Amino acid sequence: MKLFIGLATLASVAFADITFNVVGYPSVAAGSFGVSIAGTVHKLATNEAIFPVWSGAVPGTTSAVEYSYVELNGQGAAVKSEAFVRKLANQTDTSTLNEFFERPTTVWEVPKLPYTYLATYPSKTKAFKQKQIATIHVTAPATQIAEMNANPMNDKEYKVNFRFINSKTIHSQTNITFSTSGKSSKEFSKQAFKFEFDTQFNQTFFSRPNIKLRSMVNDPTMMREKLYIDMLNSVGVPTQQGAWVRLFVNNEPFGLYLMVDDIKKSFAKQTIHSGDPAVIRGSLVQMNAWINKADLVYKGATTAIYDADAYKSRNLGNNPTTDPLKELISFMADLESFNPTATPDPVNYWNSNRLDLEGYLRCMALEYLMGGFDMYWYSGSNYFMYKNPTLAPNGGKWQWIPTDMDNTFGSGFPTSTVPTYRTYADFTTLGARPLVQKLILENTQINAMFDQTLKEIISTAFKPEALTPRAEAYHRMLALDAAWDYSLKRKSPGTNRNFTIEDFNGNLYNNTRSMQGGVLSWVHDMSSLVSKELAFTIPQGLADRVAPPPKKGQEGNPEDEEDNDFDSELTNGPGGRSNANALFSKSGLFIQTAFASMIALVLIL
Repeated sequence: MKLFIGLATLASVAFADITFNVVGYPSVAAGSFGVSIAGTVHKLATNEAIFPVWSGAVPGTTSAVEYSYVELNGQGAAVKSEAFVRKLANQTDTSTLNEFFERPTTVWEVPKLPYTYLATYPSKTKAFKQKQIATIHVTAPATQIAEMNANPMNDKEYKVNFRFINSKTIHSQTNITFSTSGKSSKEFSKQAFKFEFDTQFNQTFFSRPNIKLRSMVNDPTMMREKLYIDMLNSVGVPTQQGAWVRLFVNNEPFGLYLMVDDIKKSFAKQTIHSGDPAVIRGSLVQMNAWINKADLVYKGATTAIYDADAYKSRNLGNNPTTDPLKELISFMADLESFNPTATPDPVNYWNSNRLDLEGYLRCMALEYLMGGFDMYWYSGSNYFMYKNPTLAPNGGKWQWIPTDMDNTFGSGFPTSTVPTYRTYADFTTLGARPLVQKLILENTQINAMFDQTLKEIISTAFKPEALTPRAEAYHRMLALDAAWDYSLKRKSPGTNRNFTIEDFNGNLYNNTRSMQGGVLSWVHDMSSLVSKELAFTIPQGLADRVAPPPKKGQEGNPEDEEDNDFDSELTNGPGGRSNANALFSKSGLFIQTAFASMIALVLIL
């Protein structure tokens, strides 16, 4: 019996030599990395196809091995060792994950948020694994990067080589378009960036050809925008997805970023239409406030009348090229003529063929609850509208898509107290917001829908019981990388908030510097305020109000990491794929474990 138990135990252990993989940048050009096992250092190797991943199989090791990584100088001597011991997560593994040097945890556990409304699924992608921090490695001529750093306002695009590394994937592409991103974000010394992959030349990034790296310079916790994305997922609004990455350019550290979809024509296909190639995509318009605000006030019948910085067409849809805002202007004309107190059946007036009313109300509820003062309701900014042809006959209806959600949860909130939504914005001072004023504040039926939306969101997901575990998990996950980011010297001229790790820790719960609230104190205060105002009790417990539907075809649930967890791979662009990735070889695992199991079975018989 003892022999059987021993062999059965061996059946769950991988016998093949273990391959070790560490992501690291040596302190000197001739440096390298190794793995220390039982006091012996085994040197790892890299090459142009995988750097900054260092890899190597160590003969005689099993999946029960304990190990740590070591930085080596040019002579192969240890100069820095990890201060902790690692173990394989699974005893059937024959390879480690791609593990970043001196980061103890590669994949974290993150509690899920309950679904308030029916979930919407984007297409599957490996880009946004939210339980880990990936690495983006960029190389380009040093003179070009120096020019970009020194002149971030010039909007110039550069061609670079791109490598993305997460726990199981190394994805490389060449000649990718790289530039600084945003408007006000360019005023900071830590720049935001964007990448564009040209699909016409087979450049790929897991079905996400346009991505942005959000610098999070206004948020000491570095989680506000990600939590907002999480809440949009909870309320069933199609949204950008996001995951954190470290960025290195020409081997120099640029910082920790939140990588998100850049909302372009491809976003409509991959996120709103779940990758369906048969849908002919509708009009997509980006709204911003720069000199003028995207307030949706009707000003006239032609595109030329409207500020091009406030309203920018991103996909023509059914609009003529000479009048790219024609369909949106028609919507604004309907809004202008809408009488909130006299129009019969106002819900049907909007919801039948003009506006995804429920989705819009959910977005406005979150703007208010999460303190999104830099968005439509308060500032007339930071949103898209998409004419979704699948939502209604004869061309579809408009769908609301929020973006740039970093100034939330009390970050830079313009008043010292949080008012009721009825007096949240002073439109006599801020200017008109007819889609809020006429629908939410002045129409009885739609106002009742908005109140009910607030109740349902707070009862399900926007409450301390739901958001605290997730925010605290993010905090643990980001702590080491945030400290690293705050220690870096920035590359560009501009404002530096000079946040510290003390701000990172403190602002999760408390006011810090210019913040009107800590992330979690904001959730507590807002949920309590609205529950009192609307006279309802926030129920205890965490449960989906509406169960998520089964996924179809290529749909992927952002909450399910396994949706994106295809077989480990090494890809080399443009669009090429190599099966010669020895880093993640699992050959022999099935045979060895099966052989051990067979021995145990024979002993039983």
